[in-house]
Amino acid sequence: MLHIVLAGKEHDVLAEFGTELHQADEVDIRQVDSAAAALNLIKERCVDLVVVGQSLTDTTPIDCVMQLIREKPMVNCAMLSAMDRDAFHEATEGLGILMQLQPKPCSEEAVVLLSKIELLSSLLSNGAEN
Repeated sequence: MLHIVLAGKEHDVLAEFGTELHQADEVDIRQVDSAAAALNLIKERCVDLVVVGQSLTDTTPIDCVMQLIREKPMVNCAMLSAMDRDAFHEATEGLGILMQLQPKPCSEEAVVLLSKIELLSSLLSNGAEN
């Protein structure tokens, strides 16, 4: 089962994207509106992915990702952003963000993101076997 956290104030947009993410066989999605709540969730449980929206109640999206990776350096993150691709890369370089998503992500982005998570999971499980 995939455990996904959707963090942001864009409740409708994130809920709609969460529906797209349910394409995977077993998905548990939790939606929160703050970095603090997302941080609590990754402390409490094994989370496969955190999707960070463009705004949170308590901090910026980039600061949210920084807090998450400080707590769990291997947490997978994606971020909604209207930034130009190069500007996004520059602003988030070194944070290990898997994917920049459109401000209103589409079903194709959900498919790509899920395939990246599945690939990472299989690589990690294969590495654990060796």
